[in-house]
Amino acid sequence: MPSDDVIRAETKAEGLRTKRNNLIAAALSGAGLAAISLWLFPHSLAGIPGGFVIGFFYANGFEYCLHRFILHGPRGFFRQEHVVHHATLNSPEIARYVNFSRNPWGVVAIFLANAAPFFLLQWYFRNGWTAGVFVGFAVYYVAFEEIHWRMHMGGWLPKWLRPAARHHLLHHAQESERFNVFLPIFDWVVGLVQPSAAVSRNPAKR
Repeated sequence: MPSDDVIRAETKAEGLRTKRNNLIAAALSGAGLAAISLWLFPHSLAGIPGGFVIGFFYANGFEYCLHRFILHGPRGFFRQEHVVHHATLNSPEIARYVNFSRNPWGVVAIFLANAAPFFLLQWYFRNGWTAGVFVGFAVYYVAFEEIHWRMHMGGWLPKWLRPAARHHLLHHAQESERFNVFLPIFDWVVGLVQPSAAVSRNPAKR
């Protein structure tokens, strides 16, 4: 039977490959959707930065909702996968379950699903900012995947992200709120609007 060190090294190499593939899938998906948006619809160079901001903060809200209501939901395949992430936190196999998806096509599917309503809005309103949304979403995903990996697996993080690391690791330790990983905007907003909603009703068990 392989030792823990061997398993840890093998799963870390596997996790790094998965992360690389996910980041490539996210970058290509964001760039491809932005190019399609610019090609099919009128656009405004002045509006694209505003779209970037909208996409970035939309991604933060999507992360919060996915994490809270699906990954920590009462049942389902995605909840079971997330339970494994919590359960393997201190095991030699942790690296296998740190990435958002174990298949880059899952990342592509997330981008396509989130792109659909924005393409509909762009078709209806003929706005010129939607291309920036896809870039903002891609930048957020890349930051999320990389920062989440470093929180769990080690690696350099700037000082301003160290409180975010504590924020996320408390999510694992207390099995409570803190559904945003590195930028707790929606954690803060939901806590202001509905303080009782800060505690997960269906936390994943460690």
